Amino acid sequence: MTRFPNAVFWFNRVVIAFATAVMAMIALRNLIDPVAATRAIDISLQSPTAVTVARVGLGGFPLGFAVLLAGCQLRRERLLIGVTLVAAVIGAATLARVEGLVLDGATTYNLGLLRPEIVMLTASITGIVLERRRRGHLALPIDAVRVAN
Repeated sequence: MTRFPNAVFWFNRVVIAFATAVMAMIALRNLIDPVAATRAIDISLQSPTAVTVARVGLGGFPLGFAVLLAGCQLRRERLLIGVTLVAAVIGAATLARVEGLVLDGATTYNLGLLRPEIVMLTASITGIVLERRRRGHLALPIDAVRVAN
């Protein structure tokens, strides 16, 4: 039984660390050179205002999220908050991507990002369930059977 809490702890740390790294990479790419970062995906920034909007929206927000996630790594008690943040942000991004696929059509770029987003969303939801179970807030059906016997 003592292995379960440690496995959950490390699973959630890996999920949060991966999401932190991805968000930091997105942020740095868009903070350093938003024109080149967006040109690579066929977005043209035509004015200084557009460049600043891209820098803030595509760089600043992911950087803020990465900082929050890094903070969740510092204390074991914050891991549930961290995986919940990952699930919320990645879930919203995945939903927006699926909406884009339906409304705007499938592109190689968007289809290529959908699979890793679904994997990250699944991992973060799994982390939430495991962490809540570890804390005793969520009993799985098998636990109910054990209690009844």
